[in-house]
Amino acid sequence: MKLSRILIAFLFIICGTTMLRSVTFDYVVGEDGRRAMLRLPRGARDVKAVLYCHQNMTEEVLFRSELFCSAMDSLGVAMAFVQGGSQNWDVSKGCQVRFDSIMNAFAAGTEHPEIATAPVIPFGHSAQATFPWNFAAWNPDRTLCIISYHGDAPRTNLCGYGRENIEWGRTRNIDHIPGLMIEGEYEWWEARVRPALAFRMMYPDSRISFLCDAGKGHFDLGGPTQRYIARFIAKALADPRPDGGVYLSRWREDGSESSDPHDMFWYQDEEMAEMTRARYRESHGKKMQYLSAKINGEMLTYNPDSHIKITASRPGDEFTVEPVFTDSTRSVASADHADVRPRVVILSGPVIQTGEYTFRYDPDYFGFDPARLWSGITLCVEADGDSTYKSAVQELNIR
Repeated sequence: MKLSRILIAFLFIICGTTMLRSVTFDYVVGEDGRRAMLRLPRGARDVKAVLYCHQNMTEEVLFRSELFCSAMDSLGVAMAFVQGGSQNWDVSKGCQVRFDSIMNAFAAGTEHPEIATAPVIPFGHSAQATFPWNFAAWNPDRTLCIISYHGDAPRTNLCGYGRENIEWGRTRNIDHIPGLMIEGEYEWWEARVRPALAFRMMYPDSRISFLCDAGKGHFDLGGPTQRYIARFIAKALADPRPDGGVYLSRWREDGSESSDPHDMFWYQDEEMAEMTRARYRESHGKKMQYLSAKINGEMLTYNPDSHIKITASRPGDEFTVEPVFTDSTRSVASADHADVRPRVVILSGPVIQTGEYTFRYDPDYFGFDPARLWSGITLCVEADGDSTYKSAVQELNIR
């Protein structure tokens, strides 16, 4: 893969105020202008591992999150963001060559030679949620752990990108590599979970963890889940190929637990199992609350048949997105909700958050992909739960 340009750039991440997060390495590859960015762990002498993300959507949340970036700093984990990455990791299409080229360029350009051989944490969301498992199958010695977020099972027949999966053949496996599949409560599809349970039973040396992202949907990636992922990574660094572990019943909406081994997932230790139980307890037995939003004071329309349920046109370079608690139609304001103040967070796209509910279009957006004209802005309206109500999330896209 041709290396067009290497440069050092300062990355500013906007989270209400401007903060200089770290020095980043910007790698431009090929003739189409696609790029890969590396965030070095702040304060770390050596890079212990690289979280490797292909651009889809909530991958960007991690790079914008002070909470998650700080956690990776403490672990010495660099974070790579790659435009136009392979969805299925079909090595016949050149993805392995491109990966090696990018990592070698990062190693040379940042004066961190250890990056060229550092352990990799493949992370992918939705349409990119299959690639982490397949990357590991082709790179088992290089893979620290696997994170498939909102999310696919290994060797699933329901790939997030909507096409067939690739075959591993007889010699490839992900035995002993910690792998985490996460699926949101509000996107729940039983047919996505069953292949993960079947894989764990079929391959007894596999290490398949599962988190139902209780009180969450398909698009969001909130603080509690970021902490869970960070802890999963920390334990993988401490024990990359665990022999032991504990088993815990899969999520059930009614809160019951099964003792059937066919319904249980593996966890690194009792701490991770208890973190999982705690997340489930936060949602079990509670009422739903619902959210919508206004843009510049105008209520947005909810379309239950759309992938992203609320869409709007950008009203200008600067605009306001105001959360509104509603009934289940997402169109009528309601007083039936937790006593909390909702928030609006950026999921992806060319936008800067200038205040609690104010935003500005960002023409210098790093994630802009000229091959896909990735210009849409996706936000998420979020509200925490309480003793009565579950947490609530509602995505919206601004064209």
